Amino acid sequence: MSLNAKKAWLLLIALAALEATTSRAADLCPQHLQFLKSKCAQWQSYVLPQSLPAARGNAFADNEAAAALGMKVFYDNRFSQAGSGVACVSCHDPEHAFAERKATSHTIKEVARNAPDLIDAAWYTRSHFWDGKVDSLWSAPLFTFEQADEMGSSRLHVVHTLASIYKIRYEKIFGPMPDLSDSQRFPLSGKPGTPEFDAMSEQDKNLLNQVYANVGKALEAYIRKLAAGRSQFDDFMNGSPKAISIDAQHGMVAFTRHGCDSCHFGPTFSDEGFHNLGYPGKPGQPKDLARAGGISFASKWQFSSTGKFADPTKGDLTVKVARVTGAPEGFRTPSLRNVDLTSPYGHDGAFETLDQAIDAHAKILPKHAALDAQDKHDIIEFLHSLSGRPPQPPWNYWPGG
Repeated sequence: MSLNAKKAWLLLIALAALEATTSRAADLCPQHLQFLKSKCAQWQSYVLPQSLPAARGNAFADNEAAAALGMKVFYDNRFSQAGSGVACVSCHDPEHAFAERKATSHTIKEVARNAPDLIDAAWYTRSHFWDGKVDSLWSAPLFTFEQADEMGSSRLHVVHTLASIYKIRYEKIFGPMPDLSDSQRFPLSGKPGTPEFDAMSEQDKNLLNQVYANVGKALEAYIRKLAAGRSQFDDFMNGSPKAISIDAQHGMVAFTRHGCDSCHFGPTFSDEGFHNLGYPGKPGQPKDLARAGGISFASKWQFSSTGKFADPTKGDLTVKVARVTGAPEGFRTPSLRNVDLTSPYGHDGAFETLDQAIDAHAKILPKHAALDAQDKHDIIEFLHSLSGRPPQPPWNYWPGG
C-alpha cells in the first residue's frame, strides 16, 4: 500500500470514528435538546443538583435546631451596635430574595459594595463575598458583625447577647457555654485590636472565639434553608419540553454564541473566579482593593474552614481561599441563578436592570459578535428561567409571617 493510500485509509478511519462519536452524543441528547447540537452534554451538566454541597468546617450545617437559632439571630438587632437597629435582615430582605434593594448597603454607614443575595449563597463551594475573603459560609457573618460601618458590633458583644437571650437554645445544640459572668475575664464588648479583647488571656480568647464561631455556624444552617431550588430551566433540561419558552431556548444558544459561558457555567452559572471587567468605581469612593484585598484578609482570618474553630470536614471539601485564582483587581463571578430576582447588579450595584448589565458585559465579551436586540431579549428570557423554587416555610419569611 502506497503512502498516500495509507494516509487516505487513516483519514477514513478517523472520520468514521468522529461520526460514531457524534452519533453517540446525539443519541444521548434528548429530542427536545437537539437544538443545542454539540453543546448538549455541556448544558446537561448545568442542571442544579437535588441537594446542597456539603458545608466546610461546620458539623451543624444541616441541624434543624441550629437553623432555628440562626434564624433568631438573623432577625435580632440586639447583636449589632446598640441603638443602630441593624440586623442581618437589614441588608438581606426576605421580600427581595434575601438580597439588597439598594445599589450599596447603608446601615450604620454606606458601604462601597452591593450586599450579595442569600438564596444562592449555600450553592457556592469556594469562597464568599465579592472579593472571596472567606472560604466558608459560616465565617462570613463573623466578619460583618465587627465592621464599624455595617453592624458596628464585636465578638464579645455578640457572645454576651447570645448568652443573655438564647443560652438554653445554644447549649442544646453546641453544649455548655463558658461562664461569662466575670467581666474582668470577659468584658461586655471588644474585638481584636481593642484593649478589652487584647487584654484577655489566650485561653479565654479561645473560649470566646469558639462560641462566636458557633454563632456563625447556626447562621449558616439557617442560610442553607434559604437556598432556592430547581427552576424551569432545570425542568426543561430534565425532560419537560414546554417548561421554558422558545425565546428562552434561543437565549441559551445566544448565551453560548456570545461567550457568556466563559465565566458563567456549571450548575450555579458561575466559575467562582475573579475577573476585572474594567468598570469604573463610584465617583468619590476610594479604590476598591477587590481580590487582592480578599487574599490579604484571608491570610490573617482565624475563622477559616481549616482553622482551630472549624469542625472536621472531608479533605476534598477544603479550598484554600488564598489559592483561588483570579485577577488581583477582579471581583467574583456572581451566580446567574435567580438573577431576575436580585437586582441591582454588579459589585457596586451599578446596574439597575438586566438590560443594563447585559449592555455593559457585551462590550467586553470574549466573542465580540454584535449583540443585537433579539439576542439580548432571548438571553434575558433565558435568565428569567433560572429563577428557582423559593425556600419553604417557616424559613422563607419574617418570623411569624
